[in-house]
Amino acid sequence: MKILFCLFSCLLFIEAWAQTSYVPPTHILKRKGYQLHLGGDYFSTAKTADENSGNNSLPDGSSFSQSQVEFGGLYGATDQLQIGLGARLRLNQSTFTNALGEEVNAASEGLQSTFVSGQYAFRPVGQFQYTLEGIFRYTPYTNKLFKEGNEEELILGDDGNEYSFGLGVTYSFRNNNFLTLRGGYRNPGSEISDELYWQAEGAMVWRYLALVAGVDGVTSLSNDPYEDDPANRPIFNTGVSSLYNSKNREWIAPYVGVNLALGNLWRVELRGSQVISGTSTDIGSAFGIQLVRRVDQKKEGKLDSRFKSYDLEATISKVSAQKGYVVIDKGLSDEVQKGMVFDFYEFDYVGGNVLVARGTVIQVKGESAVVKITGRFNSKKQIKEGLIGRSSLK
Repeated sequence: MKILFCLFSCLLFIEAWAQTSYVPPTHILKRKGYQLHLGGDYFSTAKTADENSGNNSLPDGSSFSQSQVEFGGLYGATDQLQIGLGARLRLNQSTFTNALGEEVNAASEGLQSTFVSGQYAFRPVGQFQYTLEGIFRYTPYTNKLFKEGNEEELILGDDGNEYSFGLGVTYSFRNNNFLTLRGGYRNPGSEISDELYWQAEGAMVWRYLALVAGVDGVTSLSNDPYEDDPANRPIFNTGVSSLYNSKNREWIAPYVGVNLALGNLWRVELRGSQVISGTSTDIGSAFGIQLVRRVDQKKEGKLDSRFKSYDLEATISKVSAQKGYVVIDKGLSDEVQKGMVFDFYEFDYVGGNVLVARGTVIQVKGESAVVKITGRFNSKKQIKEGLIGRSSLK
């Protein structure tokens, strides 16, 4: 974990551009956009929860921890379809006393899984965004049955490939805050029960900072493959943990987080969570950090060569009677935020760009925004439909 922290510390200073501090889980990349991420998390077991929801303290001198590093990338195949690839590395460590009364320090490390993911986003409905999601994880190992004498070899995870699919919906408030609900079906492996995953997450978002809070959970479908045949359940070396080879596992884990924008390309996400209740799992705390580089191609390539300092371009679609307010054709789906400043130009295709007015965004919807005009720069030019508005995310 120290090596991972040092890596992140170095990467924090690579870029000096600015991007929004938070992207809702349902907000996919536009066509040809991409995102790269590198993250790590650490979980420590305090107690185990048995299949009857009873909490059991670890024996004196015993411990279990799980450390993970995940890296991957996302790509906008179209404006509504996003695909992803990645991999996860894992380290399990456990200390316990064996049947002979000897202290054992057991561990396992390696490639836990590779994955491919996909998301399809429907067009926004008012301030709601709906997204279909799916993921497939390939596990490149097969667990060995526990044998006396190999107490020092823990398993890396559950046997079998994992796949899931579900639906996410985000409500975008007018003050640029977000509430997201996600849920779906998951098959977590060949030796444990199918389950339903669910998540609720809220975010208060500013330009360079976002505060995040939510709850993550799993509800078992109670179809454990050894429910009626417990004598043939395979026995694996999991140390003192109940995370793996569990029976109809369930858990509830609230979390809080802080996101920091490092420019228009980078952001860092910090998370802390606590499993507060569960069945056939571990009760404990987790901490994570993730570094993200996101480039959304829709913001690029449409700007006039003379205006490279701008990141976003929009068009006036409606003007108020007194010319004090205008509506532009870009909104939350293009990362327009309340408080952004737009410069409006009269543009022609023979090189003319005349600055007409300036305004501030006061209201944002899914695919439009209201801008209050705060300054006029050319009395001979009218504020009218079709003027080009340009803004910077910095």
